[in-house]
Amino acid sequence: MTNKRIFVTLLPKLLGLIISISSLTACAPFNQVSAQKPNSINHPDHKKIIRAFGGVYEDFEIGSYVAGLSLKIAKSSNDPESKYRVTVLDSPQVNAFAMPGGFTYVTRGLLALANNEAEVAAVIGHEIAHVTAAHGIERQRTSIGAAVLAKVLGNVLNSRVATQIIDIGATGLMASYSRKQEYEADRLGVQSLYRAGYDPYAGGDFLAAMGRLSEREARLSGGNSVPGWFSTHPNTGDRVSKAHKIAERLVVNSNWRRNHGRATHLAAIDGMLYGDAPDEGFIRGQDFLHPLLRFSFSVPNSFKLINSPQAIFAKGPEGAIIKFDMADADQSTNAYLTDIWAEGLSLRDISEINSNLDGVTAIHEQPDKISRLVVLHAGEGKVYRFVMQSPAYAFEGYDEGFKATARGFKKLTIGEAGKLRPLKIKILTVREDDRFQNFVKQMKGVEAPEEMFRVLNGLGASEDLVTGTKVKIITDAQVF
Repeated sequence: MTNKRIFVTLLPKLLGLIISISSLTACAPFNQVSAQKPNSINHPDHKKIIRAFGGVYEDFEIGSYVAGLSLKIAKSSNDPESKYRVTVLDSPQVNAFAMPGGFTYVTRGLLALANNEAEVAAVIGHEIAHVTAAHGIERQRTSIGAAVLAKVLGNVLNSRVATQIIDIGATGLMASYSRKQEYEADRLGVQSLYRAGYDPYAGGDFLAAMGRLSEREARLSGGNSVPGWFSTHPNTGDRVSKAHKIAERLVVNSNWRRNHGRATHLAAIDGMLYGDAPDEGFIRGQDFLHPLLRFSFSVPNSFKLINSPQAIFAKGPEGAIIKFDMADADQSTNAYLTDIWAEGLSLRDISEINSNLDGVTAIHEQPDKISRLVVLHAGEGKVYRFVMQSPAYAFEGYDEGFKATARGFKKLTIGEAGKLRPLKIKILTVREDDRFQNFVKQMKGVEAPEEMFRVLNGLGASEDLVTGTKVKIITDAQVF
């Protein structure tokens, strides 16, 4: 859980680029040209967003690539004289959003899903359109000020379990745009895309790809899809067709060449981190493993793990949820649980759990929900903590799984931790004798790899590969 930073500020019309995300960052050429406050990197809300999403993604090639296409799309927007600061967040989520003052954010997860430069430009153009249309003023006032402070300060700094029990389900961060605002940003974004020389159909194409991914995630998680772009941008069924119709009205010249920039995009993301960064830990199915802090635990089969810079969540059916984090503690685990973490709360069934790590657990009951609290000794003045919660009527059915998660928590040896590798995007060329399954077999660390390969590469359910084209796979191989 670290913060790193990479940013580039460009001179023409001043488009600022910051590359940010859950843990990585690099250093691209930087020229500080303006001290204007609206999109200063020291703006307090900008700094809160960076912190809440874990930092800036460090990669010189990604930085230069996003800077170049962002400049083109900003110069073609409805307000080309304004300054825009586009930040690539080091998050595996597929997401993008904007704030007043020209702050625009995309994640590396979004770059991984996009299949060409035009799709990335479409998303950035869409978000800049929200800024130029002043859609974010009220949204920022109600969301950023309250939600970010609550998430960053409340969940990170407040050690009292009462706050965590109340807010355990609050993993969302941004309020949604209205349907009208979304349609307007789609229209303005497609027009900017066309003026910048990109294929105007790319906006609708990316919406379709995002829809396929969202459907996959919802199905695999039993309806509990991971928050992403559609959590803040309403996924109305006709947005794809509306975006394509706007493009159709723009492209009246039969000689128009559809500029996708696929080769440029794939070259930029080849070797890019996919999923969680090493210092954030890895999700592999039902297992969470942290190679640097050297521990692992597993959650019940019906739960979906979600990694964030502040905590690890696992969402289950019926609103059941598990939250894991760490805290400073100078006391015994029992004293920490009763006197510090759960001070003032009524606890029952205080008992030992996971004797290998000096673990203690207890039950806290509320009228509508029950929580199992777990504290495990981590050493060096720290403890591991679990809040495992479900509706009161369902708790008995989930509790055996909760206890199994706590009992199975273990420290990894140096050798075990050393074998863990992060996932990355790798670009391969389809050769004449290649078969579809050749690429699927190389996919690592994802559920339903064949479906994910198709989603990742924009391939239909029965669409085959074309010799000579390039495709993306997800792999833990470290040689590129």
